[in-house]
Amino acid sequence: MNLRLSWRQISGIASLIVAVLVDLPLITLTTRSRWATVAGIPDAGFSLSRLIFHIFFTFFFIELNRYVLTNRSYRPRLSLAGWYGLNFLLFLVLTGLFVAFAVLPWYSERPILVVGSTYFRTFFVWLTTLLIGNFLTVLKQNRLMQAENEQLRQQSLQAQLDALRAQLNPHFLFNSLNALSALIHQDGPKSQQYLTKLSQVLRYSLQVNQQTLVPFADEMQFTSAYAYLLTIRFGSNLLIDNQLPNDALWEIPPMSLQLLIENAVKHNVVSSSRPLAISLAVDPAGQYLVVRNACQPKLESADGMGSGLANLDSRFRLLAGKPIQIVRTDDEFSVHLPIISTI
Repeated sequence: MNLRLSWRQISGIASLIVAVLVDLPLITLTTRSRWATVAGIPDAGFSLSRLIFHIFFTFFFIELNRYVLTNRSYRPRLSLAGWYGLNFLLFLVLTGLFVAFAVLPWYSERPILVVGSTYFRTFFVWLTTLLIGNFLTVLKQNRLMQAENEQLRQQSLQAQLDALRAQLNPHFLFNSLNALSALIHQDGPKSQQYLTKLSQVLRYSLQVNQQTLVPFADEMQFTSAYAYLLTIRFGSNLLIDNQLPNDALWEIPPMSLQLLIENAVKHNVVSSSRPLAISLAVDPAGQYLVVRNACQPKLESADGMGSGLANLDSRFRLLAGKPIQIVRTDDEFSVHLPIISTI
């Protein structure tokens, strides 16, 4: 049976263990203490109240620190040291209330000894709660990171599979081989270059199968090769203006640019009467890669763009911490990809 406790349940179990470990020796000593109400009989009321206080005290501070540290709720007003200082003040107040209402009424004849020992004992309980709270915070963050990495891995694999399927589907191979066949009869040297670009595209699709990010220079080489295949296929009916730097020290999820170019060709009319213009550039602020195309949709819309863009958005959210931006107007469609710098 796969038993997985919630964070609150773990905090509760830890609180019970800490409280019992702290109070069990004192309960034993109470039986021999002259503080006992009846000689030889432990003061059950006080022992129980002290145990309950330590359980709730420990649980409260573990949960408080786990929540605040996980969400960094102390920012921007406090630093981490300031938060621990506030923690300490809260410890003094809660322990003081316990002493005033649950300890001194039982042992008013020795207030200094009782107050000092209670604060001393509870101080170590408080330190333990801080350690446990921090440990659970780190553990939770590690689990979240593992979950995000797994989600990213699954999405990346799906994206690579979709891209590879698109590259290797019969239509792509049929169109590519048709273009190659025509080139062989018309222009031998050009056909050799076309074949080189085609093999480069297919090889890259296989090489990046397991990668979440690739150097931007590698992606640019692949994108240029893919664009070359399209321009050979469509001729002057397709105009691709690539103004992106080839040597930028960036990273990018593989096949991101190719997906946007493919979507533009797939969903818009490309003909001699309506040539399709696609441009790739960096936005003026230097924060985004912008791929835009003229908006001239086909009468029968193709399927698949929505899921591809949604997957691309998820990958950028996880890898760059920012979503992609999609801008639609009557005349233009553009997608803005956050730049992931390596410096």
